[in-house]
Amino acid sequence: MPPYIYHILHVVGILMVFMGYGALLARSLAKSENKSVKKLGSITSGIGLILILVAGFGLIAKMGYSMTTPWILVKLVVWLILGGLIALINRLPGLAWLLWWVLIALGGVAAYMVYARPI
Repeated sequence: MPPYIYHILHVVGILMVFMGYGALLARSLAKSENKSVKKLGSITSGIGLILILVAGFGLIAKMGYSMTTPWILVKLVVWLILGGLIALINRLPGLAWLLWWVLIALGGVAAYMVYARPI
């Protein structure tokens, strides 16, 4: 597959994660017990995380990067944190405001790493 396909899948995965987590955080902020929103947000973000990982590894292979490149390692750590964030969102709804900003910060760190490649 050409690299642009992996890039599109990667971006779609990112959109899915942020949309899914946004729905879950909005549900927490509204103090709602809506099970369908929880299910949709969880499924959407889970599929998005898988797309991010698979397409990201595809891009790494197609572009010829090493897995030990520091900015790639930082992005993997961000991905791991994003993966664990769903547990906090669902189990600690009182932290929704904080997690909202943490999610935005993680997105910023990931974007900075891929575009600036400072390390």
